Amino acid sequence: MRSSVKTINLRMNKILDLLQEHGQLTTDELAELLTTSISTVRRDLITLEEKNEIIRKHGFCLYNFKNRDNFDESGPERLKAMIGAKAAELISNNDSVFINTSSTSLNSIKYTKATNLTIISNNLKLASLKLDPQSSYILTGGELRVPKESLVGDIAFNTINDMNADICIIGCSGVDIQHGVTTKILNEAKINKAMIEKTTKIKVLVADHRKIGLISNFKISDLTVFDYLITDEYASSTIIKEYSKLGLKIIQVSGI
Repeated sequence: MRSSVKTINLRMNKILDLLQEHGQLTTDELAELLTTSISTVRRDLITLEEKNEIIRKHGFCLYNFKNRDNFDESGPERLKAMIGAKAAELISNNDSVFINTSSTSLNSIKYTKATNLTIISNNLKLASLKLDPQSSYILTGGELRVPKESLVGDIAFNTINDMNADICIIGCSGVDIQHGVTTKILNEAKINKAMIEKTTKIKVLVADHRKIGLISNFKISDLTVFDYLITDEYASSTIIKEYSKLGLKIIQVSGI
């Protein structure tokens, strides 16, 4: 029988109390302390992360003591902004740039100080940013996918395939050393792959710690095609060491 809202809230509050008391705990440890199932704890942790009450790392989670009440400045959203800002430093004046539908990738355009750029994207949210009047912006066109506001299909793919860019900044759903870079969305995998293949200089992968070590549904590319991986300080150090052996330049932002 499904738990009541009151029961769920009481259990999640208990998780927060335990994390403040112990510092960090694994899913198994929380399930044992709460005398409930691992699957139940995982569902609660997903909700708590979305509310920025906790920070999930590879294998464990911890209480988010900072900025709990401001989603745009805390938790995953803050990390994605910091990763995007770091990626923005790789963009130079006069560059042409591929940006995919990832919010982390889009942040690189939000924070770049470069000008006279040509930005090519299938992310309709690009139009909502404060844009540089000295730069050019090209939306691929295609089938609009909501609520993500991504442009997909043959028109979007053909637009990308007919262009070249100096740099691509690609976000994803999962990064794994064996299975490569993956996405949850089939229609976007082909377009992301085309962006990578049509990039002539720098290929940048952006992914916060939650994506590191994960495998999603559809493969975009091998990890080795990228020049840079930009993630955050909470990514598993063991996995990051393995990635570095591939010749990737790995940048980990910090600041939470």
